[in-house]
Amino acid sequence: MDRLRALWNRRRSLWRRREVERELDAELEFHLDMETRAAESRGLTPDEARREALVKFGGLDRFKEEARDARGLNWLEESRRDLRYSLRLLAASPVFSAAAILTLALGIGANTAIFSVVDAVLLADSPFAEPDRLVMVWETDRASDTFHEPASWPDVADFRERTRTLAGIGVVAGQDYTLSGEGDPERVTGLSVTPNLLQLLGVRPLAGRLFEESEGGAGDLVVLLGEEFWRARFAADPGVVGTRLLLNEQPAIVVGVVPADADLGIRQVHERADYAPAFSGADVAIWRAIRPSPEFFPRQTHPFLTLARLAPGVSLAVAQEDLAAIAADLEAQYPENANRGVNLEAYSEVVFGPVRPALFVLLGAVALVLLVTCANVANLLLARTAARSREVAVRLALGAGAARIRRQFLVESAVLTGIGAGTGVLLAYIGLEALVALAPADIPRLGEAGVDLRVLGYTTALAAAVALAFGLLPSLQLGRMNLHDTLKAQGGRRVSEGRRGRRFRSSLVVAEVALAVMLVVGAGLLLRSFWQLRNVDPGFDTERVLKAQYQLPGSRYPRDFSRYPDLPEINNFHARFLDAVRAIPGVEAVTIAGGHPLDQGFTNSFLIVGREAESQDFPEIRTRFLTPGYLETLGVPLLEGRFITDGDDVRAPLVVVINRTAADRYFPDGRAIGQQIRFWGASRTIVGIIGDEKFKGIAEPTEPASYSPLAQNPLQVATLMIRAQGDPLTLVSAIRREFRALDPQLALFDIEPLEATLVNSIAKPRFTATLLALFAGLAIFLAVVGVHGVLSYTVAQRRPEVGIRMALGASRGDVLRSVFGEGMALAGIGIALGLLASLVGSRVLSSLVFGVTTTDPATYGVVTAAVLAAAAFAGLLPALRATRVDPANSLRAE
Repeated sequence: MDRLRALWNRRRSLWRRREVERELDAELEFHLDMETRAAESRGLTPDEARREALVKFGGLDRFKEEARDARGLNWLEESRRDLRYSLRLLAASPVFSAAAILTLALGIGANTAIFSVVDAVLLADSPFAEPDRLVMVWETDRASDTFHEPASWPDVADFRERTRTLAGIGVVAGQDYTLSGEGDPERVTGLSVTPNLLQLLGVRPLAGRLFEESEGGAGDLVVLLGEEFWRARFAADPGVVGTRLLLNEQPAIVVGVVPADADLGIRQVHERADYAPAFSGADVAIWRAIRPSPEFFPRQTHPFLTLARLAPGVSLAVAQEDLAAIAADLEAQYPENANRGVNLEAYSEVVFGPVRPALFVLLGAVALVLLVTCANVANLLLARTAARSREVAVRLALGAGAARIRRQFLVESAVLTGIGAGTGVLLAYIGLEALVALAPADIPRLGEAGVDLRVLGYTTALAAAVALAFGLLPSLQLGRMNLHDTLKAQGGRRVSEGRRGRRFRSSLVVAEVALAVMLVVGAGLLLRSFWQLRNVDPGFDTERVLKAQYQLPGSRYPRDFSRYPDLPEINNFHARFLDAVRAIPGVEAVTIAGGHPLDQGFTNSFLIVGREAESQDFPEIRTRFLTPGYLETLGVPLLEGRFITDGDDVRAPLVVVINRTAADRYFPDGRAIGQQIRFWGASRTIVGIIGDEKFKGIAEPTEPASYSPLAQNPLQVATLMIRAQGDPLTLVSAIRREFRALDPQLALFDIEPLEATLVNSIAKPRFTATLLALFAGLAIFLAVVGVHGVLSYTVAQRRPEVGIRMALGASRGDVLRSVFGEGMALAGIGIALGLLASLVGSRVLSSLVFGVTTTDPATYGVVTAAVLAAAAFAGLLPALRATRVDPANSLRAE
């Protein structure tokens, strides 16, 4: 019963505090009146009786505190007072408060924003069931030394039939579609998958159902809609299930809708492949079921990206051994599989492996920024604590306990850090949108980044750690306080901080400079690397070049292999489109190709006629098809022989042009012209050699490539490229008009200046370098503020000393050199430590730099000079201020 009564009183004191306080005042006043009357009865006057009663009680406040302690809520009262005092203290020092809060907001905000990206990309739960058991099954080719090739369908079928270590295997290939019917034709991104793939991944439909094993045969066009396309095109209407769409002019039935994250990593898988069928990289709108046949996809073709799930209890290494043995059997059984093997790779490594280093570097960078931020604010807090030393000494002398004062400092730190963290979260929320917009589109799940509960939990923990550290620093400083000397100091004089305190503050500045140098070195290396990338010659000229793609449907533009390459419907369309675009005013040159220069395209095995045995083991050659005008449009130089002409049509002898890399590798004697190479069952005469182009990105070495006339190798999917006399975007409407005039049922898509395509190809290094440069700039700014702050405080503390020295004969130049030298010494030590740490830690950037080493002397030299200049600027003003000290005033103060 007593426990229940105590619990009730505590609960009542918490929620009805004012009423309980009034009752306590009334009770104490009653007892005081009783003692007063008793004293009056002994003959004392009312005033004397009242004073005697108060002396007997020992003060009402003591009884109130004891009563509150008995209720267990005195800590709450004190915390409220500490909170109010902390807020008043911040309001009384607006400059200090603004500087500290803004500094903390920048540091915590940067950490919150980057962590939200890391959390969404690397830490969030996968949409797939047991993602750690998903693997990519790549084929390898010892002849070309490639390890990430797509597979042939017969190989996949053999793996599926013979393996005992995989629970399932499915394939996927990019296949875009033209959606027609209502309104203008629209190009949509598509994927063709075996019916079991989505079940293999563990995907659940949002509406309808997934594919069934019996679906996807020849002429059976069954599709699923991607979530984003379903919401944008059909307003998320579940009634779309069961309807029909017209895709590439063929009816397709919609059986379901899959979540947007079902296509997680498809873009990254395509990038990982040594070559793969074209994929636009946009959100997948159409999923089509296919059941490939060996007749249409023979063993020598490799169009399929293959995913598998490990059987229960099977490791990746065991599955690798199992499939390697099957691949060895297939190599012995089929000539088409000569030199072919298999390579299993964790699916998560394929998707997240390329972006993980950059994100971890950015996370480490913001951690360094936070450390610089904390050092900066710690210096501010230490300076303010030193200025408040007399106030604290008086409180201690009046009986306040050391624990009570430490708690006050912790509350002040918590209030300051809490406001800074709240402001930082707001900055992160605002800046995250800009961060996502700056980031390359091929970072998986980046669009899901946001300031959610997980991110807020991280920020709260971070802020709590910072608040605790800030709260302990003043306590440690006051633990060394000499109470007698502090109280003896006059109100107008500053209390000396002591040599140990000055050393600690100086150490914080050194740490700030060292951390800033590490960040600037990293940013400098990445910026130099990005500059090197931007200055790489891609082998073609992007200035004033526009590209646009289109696809001809097989229903009206058949690709009949029985009469290949005599396909007049396809060739006539390409020729008429070329003529129409060439006639547009402002068009300088025009060409049509199977892809733009930065499109990897595909590779083919080939033989050199007369050197069959030797060339049988040559790596596959990149194969590209195009029309005359390619060199003029893209500025690729002709080095030897001739290029493709209008006369190289379907009736003319088959010809081919090779690049310089192919000529040097396969014809080192310099006699490539007139030789013949053989692929696709036909021999082709080499008539020319052109300059090298960068196919796999400008950071990759050029591979051997062949260029054949498009008329002799008709393609349904093609890319138009024009060189304009002015801005190429001004010609888009005219090109669309001519395209619609030729066939109003087709869509022209992926229209973009080639310069933008080139810039987007290096978006990842640009993103990382830009962010690291921003963080480095912030760190340098904070370090400069730290150097300036500690020197300014030192000058203020040493003003009497400086005055006495000047009175004894020291010149202003001596004072200037002394103060300025102190600042430069701190900066020099920080720079030396930062450079040493950078030499050790910059190895983490080795996978992110191009054309520069992580120990590049030029970068380190520039960083050293820049930080020294910044430190000199920071130290000059306090040094000049010290020279203006009046010796007479200093002597009078002493």
